[in-house]
Amino acid sequence: MIDFDNIEKRYNIKLPKEYKQFYQYAIKEINNKIELHIENDTLNIQKFLTVSEINDILEEYYDFFGYDIIPIAETDYGDYICLYYKGNTQNPSIIYWDYELAAESGHSSDGVSVLYKDIFQFILHLKIITNKI
Repeated sequence: MIDFDNIEKRYNIKLPKEYKQFYQYAIKEINNKIELHIENDTLNIQKFLTVSEINDILEEYYDFFGYDIIPIAETDYGDYICLYYKGNTQNPSIIYWDYELAAESGHSSDGVSVLYKDIFQFILHLKIITNKI
């Protein structure tokens, strides 16, 4: 059975404890469509990913993600909200990863848009918009 420890060991990362707590206590309560308003765009989170789904996506898109990108939620368009470890292995930022942009160029970084500087800002935003956490 895949768990967070397996993912951390395989990708040589440390998932933020705040994300693990969020996953354990709140993810099921807000697992519905959530709108994130980023500048002039609206992203819809379709669902937060289970550990098994995260692992499957990492295996499928390894050529794009490498060790720097860990998906945590899926958008309506099949893109992902991810933890982004490039440049900061201790405190990853939260990004939107656009499959089409990455596939067109062949580089994952071309599909990356930073949403939040860290997991704290992301969870705070979710608390505000859902009033459930």
